[in-house]
Amino acid sequence: MVKKLMIGVVAASAALTLASCNKNGGDFTIFLYQENTVYDEDMPVFKRANEYAEINLEGVLQKYDSNYDNIYTTEGKNASIVVNDQDTIESTALNEGIFKDLTDLINETNTPNLYNYFETHAQQKEWATASDGRIYGIPFYTEGETAKGYFVRMDWIKHLDSIGKLPKGLEPTVESLNQMTVVQYEELLRAIKDNHASLASAGLADKNTIHPYFDRDSDFAISELASLWGGTADYYVDDQGKVHYGVVEDSFREAMNHIIDWYADGLIDPEINNNTQNEDFRASYYLQGSGGFTHDWIGTTYAFNSDYYKSNLVEGFELACILPPIREDGTRVEPTTRKLIGNVTAISNKLSDEDVLKCLKWIDFFFSEEGQDLANFGVKDTDYTVEADGSYKYTDTILNDNGTALANLYAKGCQLQNAGVQNFEYEAAWLDPNAAKAMEDYKPYLNTHYNDLIYPNAKLSKEDYKTVNTAKSAIQTVYDQQIAQWLNAGQPISDASWNAFKADIQSYVDSVITVLQATIDAK
Repeated sequence: MVKKLMIGVVAASAALTLASCNKNGGDFTIFLYQENTVYDEDMPVFKRANEYAEINLEGVLQKYDSNYDNIYTTEGKNASIVVNDQDTIESTALNEGIFKDLTDLINETNTPNLYNYFETHAQQKEWATASDGRIYGIPFYTEGETAKGYFVRMDWIKHLDSIGKLPKGLEPTVESLNQMTVVQYEELLRAIKDNHASLASAGLADKNTIHPYFDRDSDFAISELASLWGGTADYYVDDQGKVHYGVVEDSFREAMNHIIDWYADGLIDPEINNNTQNEDFRASYYLQGSGGFTHDWIGTTYAFNSDYYKSNLVEGFELACILPPIREDGTRVEPTTRKLIGNVTAISNKLSDEDVLKCLKWIDFFFSEEGQDLANFGVKDTDYTVEADGSYKYTDTILNDNGTALANLYAKGCQLQNAGVQNFEYEAAWLDPNAAKAMEDYKPYLNTHYNDLIYPNAKLSKEDYKTVNTAKSAIQTVYDQQIAQWLNAGQPISDASWNAFKADIQSYVDSVITVLQATIDAK
């Protein structure tokens, strides 16, 4: 699952003057961003790809641009090469016709590497094929299953135990916490809040601010919390194959009442629903001593226990991933799993036939053996070596430079989700052993229906995209406003408020469900 980027604050318009194909007498342009990183032609991955395709490819995003969605809509989608999520790419292709139909251009001559990949990976080719049977973009094919997990501050828990404030039935061990119920989880959060002063006195927490629970992913934080009480804010498919929107169901109302209670009592970060700040603030919260428990990507969160961060954190700082808390009905669930594909790379329809083939050659590079290794691991012998058993091992330039392994890979252009094939060994090579174990332990609890209603499983027609995009936009506006009102009011949701909320969005919900149900029924 990839996080939206919101970077800096500078005037973007002056920096972005695009002419989709020939920006500076033959130069090509690319719109690509990912988690605080934008395309840079000097990144080793892209420098080599550009040499291979014999093109001069310039990024249209500057490092400190803000509001990338608007930049995409106004100018970015007119770049020579455009990288974005598949719904956005296909919706733009079908409704505006600005991306090149690549279907007949993918052959042994133009794209030998991509052609061979599709010949041996029929399902992946089908995933790249739009609802009209054409291919408008090439995906980044991901690997792995487990994405996020529940993390606790073991140093805080051990301190609570030392002062006799650990909730009844819990021990300061991962084994004990793995058996924790949702009720005990809440008791633990309250114990952290109530003993803030003691944690601060011990040098384990900031003396002014403490967030027993926080979640940087504001787009999904409420939905993921709701899963603790059997609710969801997402669309989902039940065991009978029927599509539902969790937000309008009583289970979500019940879950929201618990979340409102936590929020009112200071158990939750007050910025948890602030979807205007999409940066990763785990580091600042932990460095300040204000951050506690969270729900986040397992690999990168465990990285806070590493030497890179450890030297800047309080002595004894320790994060541990525990299994999802046990719900009232005795079940537990991890509401996420990894998406089947990442972003998709499209080519402008405004380019000449010759220039389209040059850009297609750039894409094809990432399906070659050289391109896959470079995009996954970096430069051989500089960033990684291959052991006698065929395994990959990173050098100090990745593991011990000024950043986490993933951040160092991003800086070289690795794992930025333009077209290509992810090799999970890239992650296995830097994972904390505890993270690898947690990913395996989480597998029985993953949301197996997570990908049912998103690409590549749900493909919409041109008309359906218009319907769904319009309806979802209207729903999101009402939802965001209502969640904020409920949280700020700090009171259980009244019948009047609940019924008015549902009435405001029900017609839009019905139109979305009708479209999504048709995609399920057609299978």
